[in-house]
Amino acid sequence: MTEATGRLRTWIAGLSEVRTGVPVEIDAPVDRVWAEVVDFAAHTQWMEDAHAIRFGTDQREGPGTVLLIDTRIGPLRTVDRFEIAEIEPMVSVAGRHVGLFRGEGRFDLSSPGPGRTRLVWSERIRFPWLYGGPAAALVGRVVLRRVWTKNLATLKRRVEA
Repeated sequence: MTEATGRLRTWIAGLSEVRTGVPVEIDAPVDRVWAEVVDFAAHTQWMEDAHAIRFGTDQREGPGTVLLIDTRIGPLRTVDRFEIAEIEPMVSVAGRHVGLFRGEGRFDLSSPGPGRTRLVWSERIRFPWLYGGPAAALVGRVVLRRVWTKNLATLKRRVEA
């Protein structure tokens, strides 16, 4: 592969990525929000796109936990393999998408005031050529941000109820 071909591939790969961060403020203390964030099996109750979650190993918490997430957005159906890479209790959970879609995802929590939690959901996901690469990423930026914003609104209602 020539240097020019390598640069072209890197440029196209960058165009195939969706990077976004979606914030929400929740009227609940960090420990209450944290409990929901690390209850991976219950994410289907507030993530509209996660239709089922199975564990890929016997491990259910902490770094090394593997989640197999049956994901549906419109006509797109895939199993997202997500591996938890780091957990800082009451502060952050981060992991890697290692299946067909690759990238990183994380939840960061902070307390802007007593009894309040700010949660930011950040993702970097690369759309594979099979699913349209750069063209799909253009649409995906809008669609995924809407889905994640709606998911966090559902989480907010769930926690505040």
